[in-house]
Amino acid sequence: MRQGLVASLLCAAATLAASPARALDKQGSAHGGGIEGATSGFDVSGSASLGVSLYNPTYAARPDNTGLTLFRYAGHGDIDLIGRRLSIPIDVNMFSDRTAIGFGRKLVPSELDIITGVTSTWRLGPGALEGGARFEVDMTLDKGGYDTSRPSGTQKYGDLRARYLYSVAAVAPGIAPVLRGGDVRGYLTLGWFAINNTYFARPDNTGLALFRYAAHVEIAGFDDHFALGLDAIFFTDKQASNVVRPSELDFTPEIIGRFSRYEVHLAYERDMPVDRDGLVQHFLYLLASVSF
Repeated sequence: MRQGLVASLLCAAATLAASPARALDKQGSAHGGGIEGATSGFDVSGSASLGVSLYNPTYAARPDNTGLTLFRYAGHGDIDLIGRRLSIPIDVNMFSDRTAIGFGRKLVPSELDIITGVTSTWRLGPGALEGGARFEVDMTLDKGGYDTSRPSGTQKYGDLRARYLYSVAAVAPGIAPVLRGGDVRGYLTLGWFAINNTYFARPDNTGLALFRYAAHVEIAGFDDHFALGLDAIFFTDKQASNVVRPSELDFTPEIIGRFSRYEVHLAYERDMPVDRDGLVQHFLYLLASVSF
């Protein structure tokens, strides 16, 4: 039964259709973060990814912070009901545990994260504004799922967010020849965890997340075949005395190679508390993705 479930999830992730992936955030931007797009009609797009950790001393393989991540299986999809005006995004992320006994068990997912909701994207000035609501659930797969005696076994929330997508080339076209056909692009995000009783505000599973501040920038060149990217995501703690002060920072620099529908990312992620000492989770990983 469990093997059949895992196989089905892997197939679902692999068959999501997509636009180019622009960042490694689990909650991917609708339509790959593109500013332009259809404003009517039905469409399905997405991407599928496979990642492997090259160095991982502390990045956990389950929501309860057990194990160490080895593989990441991921898919992102957008179901456009009225073009970009009304879309349903779907993100699936699975992680395996390198500390599992036996090579075969190291391949079996130990954690499943599912994120879905609704978004609407509109041109605003030189960029675009994406607004929406999403629900995420992170659960253990190889230990029987949620255990009520261990509240950290599953994390879930519902959030509202606004994301502004930008492109420097849209304002200053002269940047394209300087970067040999490239651009500087990305997004800024403000999110509110409107429903949250279990999604934590720090890597050591303390507090409860209230706000999310995020920024992504990518400097692409050589006709978009090469890029440098950086993600910074802050969370705040609704149980803290100052609920707007960041409690956690997730920081991810990356090197990206692209050719047609294919991408390769070499990234280092570091998740750390910023308002007190505590657990820091970090790892270096290689991720390949295809959009279709």
